[in-house]
Amino acid sequence: MIYLIFTQEGFKEAQATLLEEKATLWVNHNFLSDEQVTTLNQGGVNVHHFPEKVDASNEKSILAALKDIEQDAPKTEIFVEYL
Repeated sequence: MIYLIFTQEGFKEAQATLLEEKATLWVNHNFLSDEQVTTLNQGGVNVHHFPEKVDASNEKSILAALKDIEQDAPKTEIFVEYL
């Protein structure tokens, strides 16, 4: 499972599931603290940063990011946090 998360609230809600599933997480640069990234990595979660900042309040921005991720993992279920 791949998660695209944009808010700390969304991250807190998904954190246990991310660790349980050893999911892949995509976030904006500087979204997570170094401590959060370390905890996730130690728990088997692959943390990736979008190459460009994704504006979570702009659907086109989210869809553009999602398109690239879907091309790399076409058969993987993706959870997107929408604001």
